[in-house]
Amino acid sequence: RQDNRQDNRRQELHDRRDNRPDVMFSLQDARFPFACVGSYTNSVSDGQAGKLPDAFTIHTTLLQPKSSRKGRVEICSSYPFLPPTVSHGYLSHEEDIKKMVQAIKLARKIVQSKDFDSIRGKELLPGPSVKSDKDIELYIRRSACHFFGTIVGTCKIGTDEDAVVDTSLRVRKTKNLRVVDASVIPSLTTGFNHSTVAAIAEKAADIIKEQCKLR
Repeated sequence: RQDNRQDNRRQELHDRRDNRPDVMFSLQDARFPFACVGSYTNSVSDGQAGKLPDAFTIHTTLLQPKSSRKGRVEICSSYPFLPPTVSHGYLSHEEDIKKMVQAIKLARKIVQSKDFDSIRGKELLPGPSVKSDKDIELYIRRSACHFFGTIVGTCKIGTDEDAVVDTSLRVRKTKNLRVVDASVIPSLTTGFNHSTVAAIAEKAADIIKEQCKLR
């Protein structure tokens, strides 16, 4: 009976994960510096100088990507000052591209609704010439990036061999070194993970205070 309850619980959790949203839309009252536009640093400087266009951005964020979540950082030369090559593995799964293309189309429909009549102007990006699914895909591949605060799992918590920290957030095989940030989250959360990180920090504080009492 215990095994059946565990199996039912696993199925329930699996069903919940399947029902999670695929895409998140965020509205920003400025033109976002996507990769095809220029660097973030230059965009900040342009904003401070009042050079940015009067625009808004609808971000389309893929919440449950199926592309490889293990990127690669490789040394490309014996020369120590040459930067390594970085491959994130983004958009390597066909379904991710399909969902992002549909998200762009939906974002455009939202902007064309009457609620945006008073603020809508000419589309800057992707631009009116980008119409076909293939054109939208090319735009996505040129401009996509990870969203702030969404990279997790590089120091995942757990008890398996791949875990970096244990359930007390200690780096394995150490005593006083802990990691307390988004990197310990084993898998992607649905949406922003600010509240999750705050909860982890609160738990870490409780663990440390409790251990101090025992000394």
